[in-house]
Amino acid sequence: MKKRLLIRSLLGFVVGAAAVHIFTPAISYFAFGEWALCAPELTDAMGQTGAIILQTALGALFGMVALGGMCVYDVESWSLLRASLVHCLLVLVSYLITGLILRWFSADPVSILTIAGMILAVYTVIWLIMYAAWKMEMRKMNALTEAYRKAAPHQGD
Repeated sequence: MKKRLLIRSLLGFVVGAAAVHIFTPAISYFAFGEWALCAPELTDAMGQTGAIILQTALGALFGMVALGGMCVYDVESWSLLRASLVHCLLVLVSYLITGLILRWFSADPVSILTIAGMILAVYTVIWLIMYAAWKMEMRKMNALTEAYRKAAPHQGD
């Protein structure tokens, strides 16, 4: 499990660092009509270089938490519900902290609750899609197992 955590975290580091520099300018363009590498408030506070460095670091850390945190699904003694709730909480809290520091949204309660609701909705949709896909995969595997049992010669005949 440690090796899997390390691999997922390293992958998350790279994905998070890249994704933050893809999504931030795209959202900036669609929300405000102009391309911005970082939130203008962050750039004003830290300068362009400082804002980019901070955004890269926090995006990478968020990616590490989100992808590395998927290892909770590998804990065999945990139910799917428990693992899902823990992972969702990890993603939610780390995104809110990252978003507040990078000034993606304001710190007022309405903004935080709106963002949290959006994250929970997206997480739920993704979880339901993944659950349905795995359920279909398990049905296929069970059908193959049953077909194999029927086709295999019986032992002891």
